[in-house]
Amino acid sequence: MTATTTSPRVCTRCIMDETVSGITFDDQGVCNHCHIHDTLDRLYPLNDEGHQELLSIVEQIKRDGRGRPYDCIVGISGGRDTCYCLYMTKQLGLRPLAVHFDNGWDSEIAKTNLRNVLEKLDVDLHTVVADWEESRELTNCTIRASLPYIDMTDDVGIVSALYRTAAKEKIRWIIHSHSFRSEGINPLKWNYMDGRLVRQIIKRFCRIRLKLFRNVELRHFFWWIFVKRIRTFTMTNYYNDVGPEIDELLKNDFGWQETGGWHFDNEIFGLACYYSRVKFGIDWRICEFAAWVRTGVMTREDALQKMTETPEIESQEYVDYGLKKQGISPEEWQEILAAEPKYFTDYPTYYPVLKLLSPLIRLLGRLQILPAHTYEKFFKT
Repeated sequence: MTATTTSPRVCTRCIMDETVSGITFDDQGVCNHCHIHDTLDRLYPLNDEGHQELLSIVEQIKRDGRGRPYDCIVGISGGRDTCYCLYMTKQLGLRPLAVHFDNGWDSEIAKTNLRNVLEKLDVDLHTVVADWEESRELTNCTIRASLPYIDMTDDVGIVSALYRTAAKEKIRWIIHSHSFRSEGINPLKWNYMDGRLVRQIIKRFCRIRLKLFRNVELRHFFWWIFVKRIRTFTMTNYYNDVGPEIDELLKNDFGWQETGGWHFDNEIFGLACYYSRVKFGIDWRICEFAAWVRTGVMTREDALQKMTETPEIESQEYVDYGLKKQGISPEEWQEILAAEPKYFTDYPTYYPVLKLLSPLIRLLGRLQILPAHTYEKFFKT
């Protein structure tokens, strides 16, 4: 007898399937990520009511920033979504300071796009540059820890850059550009991070002494939120950032150039995506494509077909480039891929504390103090 294999169950509405950590289905076969989308869509509708709420928050940002050079910070990578968010911020009459975290992996096209947008919008830029040797070692720590999201410490660097700049410049608002409509929400198990987890992997796997890296702990968030009163506004929830018209606007108004493919603006993604797919069976595109299906940008059939194709960024050329830049030999790479996969649940973290604080986290998200989808990501995926 030959063993039979069955395909993973797929959501009847989007394309999320049983390979996605924490997925559940209702009686109609619709997944929990679709229900999260609908919840957020009701909270942040793209109609007159939502637009009036947007204008109300914008007026609050202006009042809080009165008398200062900037009234908000916009995190910017040089990618499509952050640059369009910066454009929308200016359109609404705000005075943003753009903050960029440079981890040494920005593509040349992304750098050019960033310069063009900043110049034409007349926005000042503050760049936080990571020490390359430390940044590379921190990424390798995450790989040695066998965790799926090798970019974890770079995300810590981004959070640190945004909040510490806001505190230093006495800016009360940080504007984020993550959109549940165009990006979806990655499952918690795939890319969870917190300061305690970062400390643990540094302690266990770091091979150099870190002198410049600044971790982000829970106490920092309490200081920034309750003492410095810094708030986070996910502006993209209030406008439509999906569809080709956004790309056309960026091209026509700012000389925007296509980066060459999915996530080509950040060159570490070739290595990161290959590693996650081969070692963990994680294809990061599924959350994004599923979001596009829900918003009607892509048909379900096209999305399912795309998922059968290996993204160009995972080509051997880009993987080899990433390994060389990270200083990982072919022999060590094979050992890494063969090592037992682990997740944040295998290490000490703050998550038990966060679960106890879940009602507070939900409230802070609804009040635009934490990113709006924080509660959904941490406790619904």
